[in-house]
Amino acid sequence: MSYIHGKQQTIMPDDYVELCLPFGTLRTYAATSTIHDRGSKNKGLSVVVSGEVKIGNYGLDGSYQITTVLQRGDTFGEFTLYASLARTHHAEALTECKVLQIPEPAFRSLTSQHPAIAEFITRSLAIKLHSALERLDDIRRLPTHVQLAKLIYQSYLTSKHVFIPLRQSDYAERLGVTVLTAHKSLTKLYDLKLIEKRYGGVAITQVERLEGFLKESSSLLPL
Repeated sequence: MSYIHGKQQTIMPDDYVELCLPFGTLRTYAATSTIHDRGSKNKGLSVVVSGEVKIGNYGLDGSYQITTVLQRGDTFGEFTLYASLARTHHAEALTECKVLQIPEPAFRSLTSQHPAIAEFITRSLAIKLHSALERLDDIRRLPTHVQLAKLIYQSYLTSKHVFIPLRQSDYAERLGVTVLTAHKSLTKLYDLKLIEKRYGGVAITQVERLEGFLKESSSLLPL
């Protein structure tokens, strides 16, 4: 299973989100508000109900490196529950958002009453680990413009829209590269006619062509 497909299977279905609501506290965070800091040991599951949450860490120069952006149905904090591990990343509201915070005792009650939730979380964790391993492999093997093409394709799979509303700086943050490197990578994809410039983002010219490019550019085909 490729990480570009895996994300779809880690988003909690709406009916599961509704089952979770009575077991936690629904909190509203203004854009740029901190949800939790790296190193926090507060145990609990967080479920994004609306808006967007960015997960990442600050560098020594104060710059924020985004690891991922979470939307409705995305969950985080599982490692604090299953392995008593400290949180590895900073979580911040990218837009105004609502996040359901379920503390450990309530989570145990939730999964006891609704075993399907426990099964979903376990499967979701396995998919996230699988995706992380493939992403690490991509970083080691693939040119930046191919990694960028995968990111754009992943955004398409999530939204089902060929227009991807991301700026050059957004790509740089998500790939952990400079804006100049992101610009050069975008230019390569423009030259290959895989994407087109649009106001406020880019558009995939042909999804099938982008899929073919990703298969040809990866020495290891998606599983």
